Amino acid sequence: MGCATAFPPWSRPMFDGPLTQRCSGAGLWLLALALLLVGLLGWAAGAAAQSPSSQPPPSQASQSPEKRIALVVGIGKYEFAPELQNPVNDAKAIAEALRKLQFDVDEKFDMDNRGFERALRDFGVRASQADVAVIFYAGHGIQVGGNNYIVPADAKLERERDLVYEAMPLNLMMGELSQARKLGILMLDSCRNNPFVDRLKQAGQNRIQVNYGFARVDDTPSDTLVAMATR
Repeated sequence: MGCATAFPPWSRPMFDGPLTQRCSGAGLWLLALALLLVGLLGWAAGAAAQSPSSQPPPSQASQSPEKRIALVVGIGKYEFAPELQNPVNDAKAIAEALRKLQFDVDEKFDMDNRGFERALRDFGVRASQADVAVIFYAGHGIQVGGNNYIVPADAKLERERDLVYEAMPLNLMMGELSQARKLGILMLDSCRNNPFVDRLKQAGQNRIQVNYGFARVDDTPSDTLVAMATR
């Protein structure tokens, strides 16, 4: 990785408050996005500048602008749950904001599990050639036994074991983001009104804990940040 300096303590913000009580928050996310990226991209550039081994000659740096890519995902039309009204619109707003910050943005909406896996793999390949990589996700998320999962559009989740086949572990996203040369950022906006949680609680035998939204993420890869609009 281009920047091996550890993040400061404030580098994993957990946004909480009014946004956690609804399923969208594009206005707050746009503000957070601007502050987060402007501050962190500046911090990453400064950290890289202090590392002699990773600093290219001035002439080369001036000829090679920083490469920034983003995968923006909004899932609102679930096959086995009520439709969410805001994730797609929020994702489109975030995508536009990222483009204004010179990101090459790939937008994906209402993806099923297989489509999500393909999009994430392709993004990871591109991330390995990028300086900064960002993933924004809006839709349903779930925490089971302390592990976080993204819920694709075709998930049914009739039992706990179905998570293995129908949901996406959050660690997969972080792993692909960690391929970026300087910085990876994962931004999550999860709706707290989640019928999948109620379904799993009814089907299970209380062997593991099932909760709304995402659990706090502390085991991030090096040079990877996770920002949440949920608890």
